[in-house]
Amino acid sequence: MSSTGQKWTIKNEHFNKIKELIQSHDSSEDDTSNSDTEEWRLRIGKSVFTLYKSGTLFNNQATSEQILELREKITNYSTSEFKKTDRDVLIGLDETGKGELVGHEVLCGTCFPVNLFEEIKDALGMANTKTHKTFDYWDVIFSKINPLTVKGLSFQIQTIPPWHIDRYNTNKIMDVVYKRIISDLTYQIPLDKLSIVLDDYKVGDNLRGYLHSLEKEGVKIIVTEKADDKFLEAKLASVLAKRERERMMNGINERFQIGGLPIGSGNAADERTKKWLQAWKKSGQPWPWFIKKSYSTIRELDGLSGFATKIEPPIKHELLSKNSREQFKQGILSNEILRISCPSCGSELQAIMITLDGSRNYDARCPSCKKVILDVSMTLQYYNGVILPDTSAILAGILSKDLGNGSEHFFENFKILLHSKVYDECDSQGGRSELGRIGDFASAGRIKMERIEDVDTLDTIDKQVVLSTKKHNAILLTADMGQYSLGIATNMFGISLRLA
Repeated sequence: MSSTGQKWTIKNEHFNKIKELIQSHDSSEDDTSNSDTEEWRLRIGKSVFTLYKSGTLFNNQATSEQILELREKITNYSTSEFKKTDRDVLIGLDETGKGELVGHEVLCGTCFPVNLFEEIKDALGMANTKTHKTFDYWDVIFSKINPLTVKGLSFQIQTIPPWHIDRYNTNKIMDVVYKRIISDLTYQIPLDKLSIVLDDYKVGDNLRGYLHSLEKEGVKIIVTEKADDKFLEAKLASVLAKRERERMMNGINERFQIGGLPIGSGNAADERTKKWLQAWKKSGQPWPWFIKKSYSTIRELDGLSGFATKIEPPIKHELLSKNSREQFKQGILSNEILRISCPSCGSELQAIMITLDGSRNYDARCPSCKKVILDVSMTLQYYNGVILPDTSAILAGILSKDLGNGSEHFFENFKILLHSKVYDECDSQGGRSELGRIGDFASAGRIKMERIEDVDTLDTIDKQVVLSTKKHNAILLTADMGQYSLGIATNMFGISLRLA
């Protein structure tokens, strides 16, 4: 049975019909004569139906098949509390974690055909993202949502790490992240069948221009405050973002207790978070990676006054080739058309090479003129963000050398895809050690890691890696010149390590 509450919006003319329907199931009625808000309250065992004078009917839980059937009958009398956009395919976008002191900001985009509207609405039930719930709470809801992916539901989740939030104007990053999410979700969908609802976080000119171009192609665009209270597609995005953030917070709470104190929700008003912050500061240890040091609560603990100075994020749209930018405006930015334009020699690059500088940081260089290209890492991170390393990249320790050394980290916050065949090829002492180090960085939240189990009949692992790079729209990372050449020959964008 369902322990999830459910609510309906009922018109006044249906108040008595609903009451009679519930009473026909041997209910008992509570006295609500002294209530200013309740019209009536009926009980069937532990299942309580409360009708408020506002027209909202709430049932706390379904304790039997009888209650589930009753819920379905009530739905026939209800009006949706969510607005519909009169389009066949609905996209909603929302975020969570922006105001919290701890952890990543999580952005989510959802896309589903309108015929899934009621199923998704039922699965979400009374979920309220404005209150703190455990990961398990959100995961139960996710277990009802995820099966709908076989019926046409899709979603994208991206994150902005605390160290970027501390340094940069976050809204500018959000503009680019949402732009990429929308691009991925709208690919191959007829634009005149589509609506996009976005929670308004003070959307910038970059994203507004992109949305305007989609609007001219027939997309219905709605940018509004509190979108998750008005539109189901935005509510779903909010719930999925909340689940991902709580999953990440679970790991932080498990690994970073101090004196037996968990960090709690990460919200400034959470007493557990306040006690943890005070205990950590008293310990004399530097703030861990997940603390947003630019926020006023942390600055006060550090004895700093005023607001932190932030700069524009170095996401350089002009680094993309003209064709890549044009394709992106049309909602397409795949690995096969991703190209970087070298500012020094003007070459349109299908790959870049990375070299270690004197401070053990990676420099990105043009393979043609060998000049350093600034800000490539952050630009690629927010326009693509997915790396698929081959066996040579793992054995060369490219990722751990980057994340463990220096002051600037090229691959931080990327998603790293580990191909099952690459994993098998790294079954050596050095390979296992590197995979363990990568796993530690992923566990600490500095990168995301996902193992992929692509099955195919290609005769070499090199070809399988390239095929998976294309399938997952990833960037190929290699230290092997043969693999590098194969990637170029099959039109994949790549990053290669050059030791000289």
